[in-house]
Amino acid sequence: MNFRLKPIEIENFVDMKHNMMRLKGYRIGIEHVIRCYNEGFSPEQISQEFPGVDLKIIYTILAFYLQNKNTLDHYINQQIFLTEQRMNQDDKKPPLPVVERLRNIRLQKEKEKHENSFFTGYTQIKHV
Repeated sequence: MNFRLKPIEIENFVDMKHNMMRLKGYRIGIEHVIRCYNEGFSPEQISQEFPGVDLKIIYTILAFYLQNKNTLDHYINQQIFLTEQRMNQDDKKPPLPVVERLRNIRLQKEKEKHENSFFTGYTQIKHV
């Protein structure tokens, strides 16, 4: 029996742009698939988490991960670090005007609710 196995060409399944790895044709990072796998999800369960993603793609990503575990674990840790950095920077920015308006509206409603509530200090007695 004479046959040839084709190597997996990950470029057919993953877009690698701007230091990010996304499933080709989706906005799903490979880190999301890998996170599910590391949490104990089976490939079938992972495909249920991401409807529309072919099970073949899930298996390919997992095979790629297992073959390049150290490199991809480093990539994932780097993505987590960069995300936390961006979140910290965003927390330091002043809120958008619309967010400020919504916060003021909520505060005003809470203030009105408090002003309109009446507490006499008496407890209600239940009649049995």
